[in-house]
Amino acid sequence: MNPNDRKSHARTKTTLKIIGLLLMAGGAALAVTGFADIFTSDGFPTKFWMLMLGLPMLAIGGMLTLTGFRQEIGRYMKNETAPIFNEMSRDIRPGVQDIASAVQQGMSRPADAQEQTQGVQSGEGSCPACGASLPQDNRFCPKCGRPLARSCPHCGETLPPDAKFCPACGKPLGTQGGAGAADGGNGRAGQ
Repeated sequence: MNPNDRKSHARTKTTLKIIGLLLMAGGAALAVTGFADIFTSDGFPTKFWMLMLGLPMLAIGGMLTLTGFRQEIGRYMKNETAPIFNEMSRDIRPGVQDIASAVQQGMSRPADAQEQTQGVQSGEGSCPACGASLPQDNRFCPKCGRPLARSCPHCGETLPPDAKFCPACGKPLGTQGGAGAADGGNGRAGQ
């Protein structure tokens, strides 16, 4: 913005501030007079028109004043908000760094390790013990017999590795025949 435009802009802002404040003052005076006439008159209020003129003047004056002070209001809000964002960024930085580190480690993990983990969980891929190829939905390795998933001794439902109760039938695990009954008889459940 060139210097002439800045001067013109500053004059316009000053004009908006002055006109806005004058309209607000006049509107407030008219509105107060109109309200007073409504509440103090014994019959029909005669100055009701002052209220109908004062309220719009008050609103228009407020808008003009806010427009004139917009830069100052924006600067004040920026100065109030910036320290909050700076503090927030300092507080969340360790969490964001932990998440970024975890994502980076997950992306740098070898593809065969990811495939092996997926195989144990879904019955696809290769056996983590002997490396044999596994058909889909196997519970045991066809080559070495290693259990690929724990199952409930009561209902046969496949169990999450850390389950203490069956999610299907709700019965406690490992109570009938110890841990061997819950993991296929070899004590190596989910390994």
